[in-house]
Amino acid sequence: MPPSKKQHLISCARRLFESEGFHTTGIDRILEEAGVAKMTLYNNFGSKDMLIVAVLNDTSQDILDRLSASVTHISDPYEQILGIFDALALWHDSDDFCGCMFQAAVAEFPDPESEPAKAAQSHLLRLTELFYGLCIRAELDDARTLSSMLAMIASGANCTARQIRTDLPAKHARQIAEILLERACSRPLSSNTIAN
Repeated sequence: MPPSKKQHLISCARRLFESEGFHTTGIDRILEEAGVAKMTLYNNFGSKDMLIVAVLNDTSQDILDRLSASVTHISDPYEQILGIFDALALWHDSDDFCGCMFQAAVAEFPDPESEPAKAAQSHLLRLTELFYGLCIRAELDDARTLSSMLAMIASGANCTARQIRTDLPAKHARQIAEILLERACSRPLSSNTIAN
């Protein structure tokens, strides 16, 4: 079944926002790319800002689904946490990585009360919750603080990877994560972390 016009519009807008930015991408450019009428945009979203929010929410769900799926084959939640960073490294090294859309949203919408900025903040909270669930399953100390730290270094790796165009930030973030995990459970560092 083909995607709905609404989902098609979100997908087209996402591609444009990732490559060209939010403010520089005009409504007419989005409509032309999507091949839909202006009324479709306004009937489904009401405004460009709310289309941006829909794109951010859709992107957030996509990223979290991908990260979760990337570690389902791992049974140990401790190793699943580290596997999230391995998945980020693969993503950063892929052709479809365009940087952190959420950081871009916060930069282009500096008012923290704007709807796009709130959607970007929501993504960080959802990423933190993903890590929190894994920290709880791994029975790590102070899971709430630890999950917040893990989300912060994952987000930082995404931003840095855009700047230097390499997967190194995710690999370094993995090493930092392993140190944090080791401290949270007195588990020895793996030979992989020591070697890198």
